[in-house]
Amino acid sequence: MKTKHLLGALLSFLCTIFLFSYGNDDEKRIYPLSFEKEYYERPLLGAANIMIRGGNRDYTVTVEKTEILSIDVDLSSSIGMGSLKIYPKKKGETKVSVKDNITNETVDLKIKITDVYLAYSIKESNHPALSNGTAIYLINNEAKDCYFFRYIYAQHELSPTPIAKGTYDFSVKLENGSGNSSPTHAIPYLTLNYASDEQGNFTDASIPPTLHKLRFELFDGVTNANAVVNLIQRYLKVDWEQLINNAPTRSDYLIIPSLKTTIDNTDYTIIGTLDTRPEIPENILE
Repeated sequence: MKTKHLLGALLSFLCTIFLFSYGNDDEKRIYPLSFEKEYYERPLLGAANIMIRGGNRDYTVTVEKTEILSIDVDLSSSIGMGSLKIYPKKKGETKVSVKDNITNETVDLKIKITDVYLAYSIKESNHPALSNGTAIYLINNEAKDCYFFRYIYAQHELSPTPIAKGTYDFSVKLENGSGNSSPTHAIPYLTLNYASDEQGNFTDASIPPTLHKLRFELFDGVTNANAVVNLIQRYLKVDWEQLINNAPTRSDYLIIPSLKTTIDNTDYTIIGTLDTRPEIPENILE
């Protein structure tokens, strides 16, 4: 019996030493500094995060060109290794050096600040060119450039190269409702200008571009009218006070607003979402 008690005490002692040692090893574990990649692009509006994949939550960040952006280290979450919070100031590219103060490792990143944009991601459509899986990027620049990309479902990502490039514009058309006492509504149109055949299919860029006017369907219960209008005003700087005043009031609790458009005198219907995501593939914008 005595021997049995001694063996039990010894086993308990060894388990205590093992657990203590394991805990100490875990506490002292050091993680190498790492990021998902070395080059990032972020648009010129609002703060954006870059996740730190590996590190020890003690960093010093140096920005080479402080006139382009500033950075804060965000350790607010107890999970993960932290992140870099990017505050864009103007377009351009700069080197950013991140030092892990525990290991003294340094990783150099290149961060490019680009023009702001919105993506019209098409989910349902019977249009020959603007079909399901097409993403139209409307760029907030002087030229009003737009890019057309296809989603590759097998790879779950956008194609890295655009299928076409064009320009865009917004306009408003006043329309009277039915009946003498019906109000006048301001209907917005998105005009896409790209090279196409008579049916609207994409063609060789050497062919002169043609206009394709997409009418916003504000009153059919699909489009989140106020959210769409406010997004376009904020990100693309479209000033249409009259439209905002007359747009139908609707609950806009959805994070990503839906937008339904049609093309006058055709049966084309295009339904998608308007948002800042998915991000445009890198090395497209200046």
